[in-house]
Order: sequence, then structure tokens, then C-alpha cells
Amino acid sequence: MKTVQTKQNSNLLRTMYPSAYKCLIEKLQEHNIHSFDVQATARKKDAYVSVSVRFGERFGQEKTQDFPEKALHETDSDFAAFCEEVQKTCKEVLIADYFKMVKP
Repeated sequence: MKTVQTKQNSNLLRTMYPSAYKCLIEKLQEHNIHSFDVQATARKKDAYVSVSVRFGERFGQEKTQDFPEKALHETDSDFAAFCEEVQKTCKEVLIADYFKMVKP
């Protein structure tokens, strides 16, 4: 079976690091942001993994941060802080997109 890949040889975070993906989605759900509102990918770079989360209209906004691989297997405080930052920014962007859409 072929692995789903996105741009720049990135794989879905959900398939590479399920516990990190679960942590991210749980944090987003606290503000009713659904898993289909974001695209989360991971790309290995030497000893680190670059995690990118895209959101907003046509997934035009992106937050990216590098983590040691261990931090994604056993979600640590750095990854939790990244999830919190993504949650806050994503909420702001989705609200702004909504008001652009309903503006007369």
C-alpha cells in the first residue's frame, strides 16, 4: 500500500506520529476546530522532525516547528505549546475567514 505524501516529501502526521496527531486534534477540538479544518504533516530532517500545520481558506496559513523525534512519540511540553499556538492562530484565522465570507 502506498503512503499518502504531500508536498516536499512530507507524510501525514496522523500516520507517522499518531500520538502527536491525537494531542493536536484534542487541543483544536477544545475550540470546536475539526480535524478537516487543518492539514498536519511531518518531514524528517536528520535528528529532527519538521511538523507543519496548514489551515485557513485553501489552507493558506501555516505554522511549522522542528521537534526531536522523541517529543512526538511521547508528546512533551514543547509540542503541547506548539499545539496551543496553532489552536489560537487557527481560531483567529477561521473567524476572520468566516466574517469575510458572510460580509455583504
